[in-house]
Amino acid sequence: MPNFLIYIVLILIVGCQPMAVQRHEEGPVPVTLRVDDAAYWLEEWQRTMTLPADQVTQAVTLREQEFASSPDPRTRLRLVLLLAEGPQGVRDERRALALLEKLDAAHASPSTLALAALLDQVVRKQVVAGDKIATLRQGLNESTERVKELERQLQELTDIEQSIQQRETPVERKEME
Repeated sequence: MPNFLIYIVLILIVGCQPMAVQRHEEGPVPVTLRVDDAAYWLEEWQRTMTLPADQVTQAVTLREQEFASSPDPRTRLRLVLLLAEGPQGVRDERRALALLEKLDAAHASPSTLALAALLDQVVRKQVVAGDKIATLRQGLNESTERVKELERQLQELTDIEQSIQQRETPVERKEME
């Protein structure tokens, strides 16, 4: 885990350094290149998804601590990304939505706002789909219970019919023949 943190810090430092871009026809053109927050967070998210479950949980805990100590749009969105699109063990769509709703747009970069808008759409659709699935499961459970009740009633009727048939006397049977 300490190596992972060092790796992240180095990426952040290197990603924010000025860089010269070479063009063969015109010579070097000085350009300041800054790693876009949203692109970096997506790369970080992708790497995190390949980690074992316990390390993913540690990453979420780390994001929560970072957000608690500095609740700015950057730390908020990094936490939201893991909560919204993390593995099942750490996923919490409703909490992610709550965090997205409180995002301070005035202090967020355009890429942060764009990623937040995308996450908001995706998470809302997941929540709606999850609610529909829960409703369908509840209906299925109720239907299953109703089927069991009907089967029980049918068995009772069958038992009553068999009981009536067994009560017939031999005389009644001869009369029927």
